[in-house]
Order: sequence, then C-alpha cells, then structure tokens
Amino acid sequence: MKNPREILQENNPFSSHAQPDPWVNQFPTISSINGDAFTHITSIIAYKQKHPHDPVGILVNGEAGSGKTNMIARIREYCQSTSFDVKFSTIRPIINYNAPIQHLFHGIITNLSHPLKDSFRFTQIHAMLFSMISEYINQKEEYRKLFQPFKDNPEKFFTHFSEHEKERNILYNQVQTWIIDKIPDIDHLFIRLLFACGDKDLFHPARNRLLGQIADPDDASLLNIPFKELSEAEAEDEASTFLKSLGLLLTFLNQCLIVCFDQLENLYTGEHQRSFGLMNQIILNETSAILPLAFMRTLYWERFEEILDRSVVDKIGMNQVDLRGCTEEQITEIITSRIRTVFPDTWNMLTDWLIPQVLRELSSRGKYPSPREVISTANTIIRMKDEKGTTKEIPLPSPDQVIRSAWVQEHDQVLSDLDAWPPDYEQITSALQIYLQSHRVAFTCTRESRKNIITINHTSKNCRIIINTNSNHSSIGSGFTKGIQYLTNNPGSLCLYLTDPRCIVTKPTWTQTNQKREEFLAAGGRIIQPSEGEIARFYALYSLVCKVNEGDIQIETIHGLRPIIRDELSAYVGNKEAFPSLIPAIPAGVPGKVPIDIPSQEKHEKVDSKMREITDNAVHTALCTILYSRPMHIMRADILVQSLQENGISMTYDELIIWCGRHPAAYKIIPNQQGSLIIATGKGPICKDSS
Repeated sequence: MKNPREILQENNPFSSHAQPDPWVNQFPTISSINGDAFTHITSIIAYKQKHPHDPVGILVNGEAGSGKTNMIARIREYCQSTSFDVKFSTIRPIINYNAPIQHLFHGIITNLSHPLKDSFRFTQIHAMLFSMISEYINQKEEYRKLFQPFKDNPEKFFTHFSEHEKERNILYNQVQTWIIDKIPDIDHLFIRLLFACGDKDLFHPARNRLLGQIADPDDASLLNIPFKELSEAEAEDEASTFLKSLGLLLTFLNQCLIVCFDQLENLYTGEHQRSFGLMNQIILNETSAILPLAFMRTLYWERFEEILDRSVVDKIGMNQVDLRGCTEEQITEIITSRIRTVFPDTWNMLTDWLIPQVLRELSSRGKYPSPREVISTANTIIRMKDEKGTTKEIPLPSPDQVIRSAWVQEHDQVLSDLDAWPPDYEQITSALQIYLQSHRVAFTCTRESRKNIITINHTSKNCRIIINTNSNHSSIGSGFTKGIQYLTNNPGSLCLYLTDPRCIVTKPTWTQTNQKREEFLAAGGRIIQPSEGEIARFYALYSLVCKVNEGDIQIETIHGLRPIIRDELSAYVGNKEAFPSLIPAIPAGVPGKVPIDIPSQEKHEKVDSKMREITDNAVHTALCTILYSRPMHIMRADILVQSLQENGISMTYDELIIWCGRHPAAYKIIPNQQGSLIIATGKGPICKDSS
C-alpha cells in the first residue's frame, strides 16, 4: 500500500501555485484569507450600487503571491452570488495604447458575453436583458401571468423564446422602445445590439458589432442596423458612447459593473500607463454604475501617481486595501481544500500527514506566509520528504523545468476556456514577437488599421506575416492586397496571412475579397489558420509573459523562492527542441524555409471533421467508464487520451482539454507537473448515473 507522500506525489495538488483565469474554478477559494479586505471591497461595491454617480475606485495592494488574482476570482464569485446584478469583468494589460477605450470596452464585452458556469448559452448580457424584460413586464399587468413561469428562471425564458421567434421579436421590440423612452440619452444602436445578443442565431455577429466589427452588409441586414466600416477614431468614439450607455442602463436597473485591472506591471512605458489613466478617467468622470479596481504590487502605484491625472489618482487611491499573509488556520484550510478536491475519499489521512509538516516549516520562518508560500512549501515537502519525514536529496528544479510546467498549465488553461480569449490580433502579434526575439531573429512590426504586419529579414529569404482577426471583408481583402504587393516587389520571398481559427477568411458572396485571396495564393502566399490547440499556444505565450513580468512564476533555489526572469523565459522559448515553432512555416532559425506539408487550414478542417463525428454522449459515456473505475475518479489527461482510444473514442490531448473545459459541471481540470489531471465530479447528466 502506498504511503501518503507517494499518493500525493502521483497526483500532486500543490504542483502549481499560479492562480488561473478568474472564470476557471480549479480549487475552492478560502473565504477567511484576506477576509477583511474582501469585506471592505464588497462594502464599496454595495455603496456604488446605491450611489452609481459617485466616482469611487479601489486600489488593492499586495506582493507577488499574496492573492491578488485569487481576490479577483472571489469578486467574480461574489457577483455570481448576486445573480450578476453586480456584473463582473477583468481587463488584461493594454497593448495598443492608442485605443484605450476600445481595449476597455472589448474587455468588458468579452466578460459580459462569457458563458456562465455550467451553461453553454447564458451570459451576463442575457442576465441584463432579463432584468430589462422583467422591469417591463412589471409595468404591464396583462403580461404578468404569462411571464410567471419564467420569473425566477432566465435560462428557461431564453430557451423557451428561442423556439418562438415571432413572439420574442414582438416582446424585444416593445422592451427596446420602453427602455429608450425611459433612458433618453442611451444610444439606440447599443440597445439594439444588446437585444440581438438575446437571439442565439445573432449572438456572435451582434457581439462582434458591439466590439466595432461587422463582416459585411449581409450581417448588418441580419442585425437590422446600418452597415458602416469604422475608422480607428470612429471606433474609439463609439466605444466611449457604448460604455456610457452601459452605465446609464446599469443605473436604471439598480445594478453595477466591476472592472478589475490586473497585471499592471506589464504597463512598462509611460504611454501604456497613461492609457490606463484614460480608461479610468472615462469610468470615473463620464460614466455611472461602473467601479474600477486596480490590483498592484505594494508601492508600484507610486509610478502611476507620477503620470496619471490627479483626479484618477485621488479617486482610485481613496480606498486602499492591503492583502496580508495567512494564519495557521488559513494554512490548514488551503492544504485541506486542495487535497480534498483531488482526493475526496482519502483526504483526512493525507492532510494529517502533510499539515503538521507544513506548519512546522513555516513557523520556523517567523512571519505570516503568503498563500503562494504555503502552496510552495507543501509542494517541497511532498517532493523532498519520505514517509518518515526524512529529507531526500532531490535536485532543485532548473528554470527550464519550471517554465515548461508553467507553460503546459498556461496552454491547457487557455485551451479549456477559449471564450475568455476571443480572437485578438494584438495578442497574437505580441506572442509572435516574443518568439522571434527569443530566436534572435531580426524583424520589424508595422501597426495598421486593425491588423499588424511583421517583416522578417533573413539572409536566405525574407518573410512577411500579416496578422488579422477582424471579420470585415474589406479588412481581410486589404490584408491579401498587402501580401500581393509584398510578393510582387520581393520575388522569392514568403508571405503568410495569419488569423485565428474562429475567424472567417472569406464568404462565397465576397467576390472582390475572393479574387484577392486567389491572387494572393497564386503569388505564393499562404493562409495560416491554426487549430484551436495551436492558436492557444499564442495566447498562452502572451499570458505567460505577462505572469513572468509580474513575478508570478517562481523557482525554488538554495536561497529560497525567486521569480523567473524574462531572459530565462526567452532562453526556453528560443530552444527549438523544448518549444516547437509557433508557425510551422517558419522553423526556428530558418525564417524562409517552407515545409512540404498540407496547409494548416486543411489540417484544422480534418481534425474538426473527426471531432464533429464524436457525440457528447459518447465521450461522456467513455470518460465515465474509465474514470469511475479509478480511485478518486482521476487520471492524467495524456493517459486518459490513450484510454479513450482503447474505448473507441479518438481524441487528441488538445481536443480532450477543450471538451472537458466545455463541460465544467461534469469534469474539473487540475494542473499537474506532467500536464493536466482530469477529475470526474459526478455532476454531469451521465456521470451522475455512473457514480
């Protein structure tokens, strides 16, 4: 029989101390940790909800590992406990500082349109629509009885009306007219697009149009709005108008929106820091019912104070919250919660073995440890102690080992929740720049309207990469035109058009765009549209760099923990054996070499066609058969892929992570040093019967 150390080593719940995306619940949050800080934050949220026009903000201070990102996840859970009467959003670091309001509104809409827990279709936008409809129904006595079955069940309401289009459209038009009458200053287009999101067939084009993108006149006709291609200046103005309209609507509904700014150490230039200030200026001075929270390392705020407008500094800094270390009881809670998640049947025995050793080790340091220190100490004890508590001589991890583990976890996290990572040409460009810099490849980057162009100059062959995730036909056609011009002027060079697999490249009705596409391909250009697993590598690399810049990826040394530095990450990414090329057409060190292989787009189509043949029911059944035959219903994802194949289900590792991420009620994805662990929770419709 295995001893506790061996059991914990096999499925180590402490191998990762990085906090995932706030939308991903890997381990339970510990309510007592920074409980006073959380109570203070929620009291200000309640105040903002009652006083929507009062310009207040919150500054959350804490060192790396003190629980800043965990606090954001707790705030999201708090918003969920209000049935999202308090709306939630988190904003990633801005890349293009020339479009701060677009970046802000893009982040807000990404979060408002993110599927809520255990739901494929229901989002915070739907919650907002339901609130408007409920308010309207309350004013109309003749509708109250008909509405009664849906009163406390918005998902049932939207499911029902998805099958009754005529009645839905009549109701939506009546509520829109009523809202516009009640809020005269609200933008009519903004309201129309919100209600279009309530139609499952229009959700994606409506969301894209909220973000300033429209594919073509056909999509505009579907949405019943004018077709207009916005300039950068017009898009920035419209984002501002929509943001103010959102504030007006939330104020009318007695609701509010939380905007969490995290990873602010990535705003390393004055221009980026000033763009952060402009985002907060419009929130604090021009909108209502929106509450900004800035999460920063202690003393880092001083850098912003020197640059930002005084009104922003005063309003955000008026409510400062400090995150602190853990008490003995909280240390015990962290360890117990993690072990109980992975080992629901044997957690008592395992915590009895581990907790005393962790407490003993931490008490010798004479301070209140951060949550990260607790997790790291538990991991060290599991790795370096035998069953008698004797220290074993295990080599300390190398930077490459730590980065590889962090990289795998980041990739799987992004892949399991791609809804949190909508197509973004800026993030793709940033990842590609990091990759090329790590390989010491000389390149230039040109930013054009809603697309970026990277030009690689190499002794053997030059290469241009056009990065575009805009769905507009003119933008796509313009990209192909740029490629044709480059190939014409630079014979023998390579040109790639790179986009996200969730983006369209063309439609049959786009005559001019299709002609340009054919000319681009005939001139030797290539369209690179990676699979979801491949594009997740771009977003994961971008995200990992942000975490390294924050000091969130740490390594254990003989002198204690220290953060991984950017040079170590570059060395890892620059190692072609450790980190495969982001774009197969550009092998490391040979930018011009093109492999003789089928295009990435065709590979993606073949993989997708295979996936479409596998039903959810078949995957559920096979997973439950495998996992419920195992102790604790847990298995490493790579091993689970092999077991699925033996049960007649052919899925890649990436496809399994995507699938489990789309079924969070039935499966939990837990980080592990060797990759991800998949746990059957017994909450799914099939697994429930199998347990």
